[in-house]
Amino acid sequence: MERTESEQQYSTIGSDQVNLLISLLIRFPHISAVHYEPSDRSLRLVYLLQRANLDEMQQFVQRAQLHLEAFHSLEAARPIPQLATIQHENSDELLILQIKRDVDSFSYEELNLINELVQTSFPEKVVYDLVDSVDVDYFDEEDSIASFLAAGDRFGDEKLSGFREKGKVLVFSTPVRS
Repeated sequence: MERTESEQQYSTIGSDQVNLLISLLIRFPHISAVHYEPSDRSLRLVYLLQRANLDEMQQFVQRAQLHLEAFHSLEAARPIPQLATIQHENSDELLILQIKRDVDSFSYEELNLINELVQTSFPEKVVYDLVDSVDVDYFDEEDSIASFLAAGDRFGDEKLSGFREKGKVLVFSTPVRS
């Protein structure tokens, strides 16, 4: 059976990319969405915060920068981050926090630190939706995430967006036009 053009395009999406986004959203329920951008080979982690104010956000940015600088000084064997940004914007009753990192130097340990910083900086303000339970024997998220991040050099040229909705994780791709 011959594949259609859309099936052929879909088959070129790196399964490591898709699996990484799924794993991130399952392992870290406080992350509302994850986006992979092939143009700068980055992951953008999105957190939704309710009743957070700009003063709290500024304190978080300063705290996160200090912690991440200390983390990177201790992790001298890892590549130096090429892209690391923290952005935020107000949207109706939510504050949207976006943390962007290049996949080539991003590690599971740093991801864990970022998630912990968000949770401790905004206790009871992070909006999250738990996913349906996954068989732990079948899917070890920590090892999977570490492996997928290590495979960053094999990521393809598809923009991917993953998010959680009503207990399910959904991943969509957007072909990049040449």
